[in-house]
Amino acid sequence: MARRGCSENGVFVMKLRINEIIKNQKPKGEICAFKIHGQELPFEAVVLNKTSGEGRLRAKSPIDCELQKEYTFIIQAYDCGAGPRETAWKKSHKAVVHIQVKDVNEFAPAFKEPAYKAVVTEGKIYDSILQVEAVDEDCSPQYSQICNYEIVTTDVPFAIDRNGNIRNTEKLSYDKQHQYEILVTAYDCGQKPAAQDTLVQVDVKPVCKPGWQDWTKRIEYQPGSGSVPLFPSIHLETCDGAVSSIQITTELQTNYIGKGCDRETYSEKSLQKLCGASSGIIDLLPSPSAASNWTAGLLVDSSEMIFKFDGRQGAKVPDGIVPKNLTDQFTITMWMKHGPSPGVRAEKETILCNSDKTEMNRHHYALYVHNCRLVFLLRKDFDQADTFRPAEFHWKLDQPDRDSKHLTMLLWALKPEHAKQEGFHIALQEAPTERGRCPRGAVLFPQPSP
Repeated sequence: MARRGCSENGVFVMKLRINEIIKNQKPKGEICAFKIHGQELPFEAVVLNKTSGEGRLRAKSPIDCELQKEYTFIIQAYDCGAGPRETAWKKSHKAVVHIQVKDVNEFAPAFKEPAYKAVVTEGKIYDSILQVEAVDEDCSPQYSQICNYEIVTTDVPFAIDRNGNIRNTEKLSYDKQHQYEILVTAYDCGQKPAAQDTLVQVDVKPVCKPGWQDWTKRIEYQPGSGSVPLFPSIHLETCDGAVSSIQITTELQTNYIGKGCDRETYSEKSLQKLCGASSGIIDLLPSPSAASNWTAGLLVDSSEMIFKFDGRQGAKVPDGIVPKNLTDQFTITMWMKHGPSPGVRAEKETILCNSDKTEMNRHHYALYVHNCRLVFLLRKDFDQADTFRPAEFHWKLDQPDRDSKHLTMLLWALKPEHAKQEGFHIALQEAPTERGRCPRGAVLFPQPSP
């Protein structure tokens, strides 16, 4: 048996000698031909020297290893015989020829899929998120096997092994990044890279939290628009858990501070102008500015100038902003939200007060809440500048202890001829308040006692 190797896509030449074919037999006469036994073989044998029996086995066309890696066939030599006809020629014994085609690294690796996609849950480390796979069309193990994969994209929290398994190197966060796109290439064992990289897309989903999804806390409603679904897109996320029963309780709230109703379309300034309030109104809690900075340190609710008081801080109005003493006609107006009191409370919750400048222990006038009552204190006697005579007015109202916003307006219209009367009969009138209309709240008319 004759064994030879040849490179694919090249010119194959193999020398033939009669002693290789006939072995120990000596040639008798001249050698006229070599004959290859087999069908559709890409080889041919020609005689170079009839006397010596030297010949050449060659490929008729380029040999492709990817089509066939090796060939085995039989070859015989023929002498010229006694006549011109081939049937008269004598032939040698059959010799077996085995040819192996040497591979050339002509093909680059190619991925089976142009793109890959996977979904992972945040906060987990995976041994393998997905596997990419490339193939090579070369015929030999050296050039047809994939020896290495590589992530081309830099600065990504992923790694890939020799088998194409992609894993994350750190815990992924849905809030940090929802999706990653990375490019991956492959190398055959001849270190030839893939002709085209493949795209790997990794989607990060948040940790499943059971509960209602796709609903909003705030709902806008236009009056007269009919029925409106509260939660048209709501759905219950169970995270693949079994659900035996569902109970739903819905509560609508519109009474948080400063926002009572969406129909309150007028600001305080607009409301004062609408109701024809006096131009001499003094705003005791103005928006902080260079000219009025005593409210700069107060707690503010939301984006509006709604001030919050918790009993530990207050606003000290500078001298000259309000008169030291009230006249016989004045109005005090305020919007106030006051939480419920846990039983009878001894301390006073002062809203407004004017006191002595020295020790601040004697009030000229004050407005406060005490034991679920709204109290107004007025000590000054109008015709005696240095004499102080207490006068308190109490209202047992529901509003001061309700956790809702309400309007309180105190009107004082004392007639001069009643100024020296020591007793008063208090008439209190209350009316509902509507935003957008001139309010009527708690109205006080001091009158002489009968």
